[in-house]
Amino acid sequence: MINLKATVCSIFLLILSTHGYGQNYSLGESLNPSKSDFELIGISSKTGVSAYRYKRHVSARFYGRQLGDIIVGVKDGHIAQTIYLMIPENSDIGVPKEILNLIQAVLPFPLSYVNGRYVVNIDNYSISLSRTNNAITFNKDRIMYMSSIKQSILER
Repeated sequence: MINLKATVCSIFLLILSTHGYGQNYSLGESLNPSKSDFELIGISSKTGVSAYRYKRHVSARFYGRQLGDIIVGVKDGHIAQTIYLMIPENSDIGVPKEILNLIQAVLPFPLSYVNGRYVVNIDNYSISLSRTNNAITFNKDRIMYMSSIKQSILER
């Protein structure tokens, strides 16, 4: 059994690894989205999480890819979800192995491939990666990195 210290350390490393990529938001961090920086795009009827799209231009790279959009989910003034939408390169097929390897290197458990997504659940958090083109990605082809507090906790 992996101890709590190793799990917390791994989550910290994952958050730290995203910090160097420009605009960064971390689960649990306080956030009061301003109208100048964020656009409200919806509120979940199940969880009460408000989803905001970062409005300013994002010029940063995230795991080697240009970021297209950032979405943060906020509940009770704290970040409950982050979605980073990476613009795929012309040669990318699905989620590139190089991105998977970088993320896997800081996780205590292996990513699982389930229904077209790479996922891992660690304690009360979940992380998923997928190649997506739907309403969440504003109908653009994107590599989506999503981290979230588990829905069962958000529904409380």
